[in-house]
Amino acid sequence: MFNNSVLNFVYSVVLVGITYAFCRYFNDIGMVGFYDKIQLSSLTPPNYVFPIVWIILYTLLVISFDMILNHPDKQQIWIPVQMYIVNLFLQVVWSFLFFAKAYFMIAFAVIVVLFFASLYLTQRYYYLKKTAAYMLLPYNLWILFATYLNWVTVDLNGASYTF
Repeated sequence: MFNNSVLNFVYSVVLVGITYAFCRYFNDIGMVGFYDKIQLSSLTPPNYVFPIVWIILYTLLVISFDMILNHPDKQQIWIPVQMYIVNLFLQVVWSFLFFAKAYFMIAFAVIVVLFFASLYLTQRYYYLKKTAAYMLLPYNLWILFATYLNWVTVDLNGASYTF
C-alpha cells in the first residue's frame, strides 16, 4: 500500500485498533445489559479468555497484514487489502448486532459471512505470502468456534433478546 514499511505497519495497527475499539465498546454494552442473563453453550469459555484470545488474534492479523502490505507487487495486494478491511468491518457489525442489539439470529448470519470472508482472505494471502496465510488459521478457527457459540445462543435464547 505505502512504499514505507513503517507506514504499512502503522496502518495495520490503526485498522485493528479501530476495530478493537468498536468491538470492545459494543461488547461492554452487552456485558452490562444482558450477557450474564442469557443461556450459553457449555463450551463457552470464561469471560477473561476472550480478551486474551483477541489480543493474540489481533497481533497475528496485524503482522500478517503488514506482510501483505509489504509485498513487492503492489497490484496484487488490492483484493487482499479490501478483503482484510471487509473482515474487520464484519467483526464490528457482528459485535454491534450480537452485543449492542442482542439480535442473535442476524448476528449469526453475519458471522457466517465473516467466516467465509476470512477463508477467502486466507486463500488470497496464501498466493502472496504463505506465512501470512498460516498466521490467519487461528483467526479462522476462532471465527468458526464463535459461529458455533452464536448458533447455540440462538438455539437456547431465540433470535433476539429484550433487555
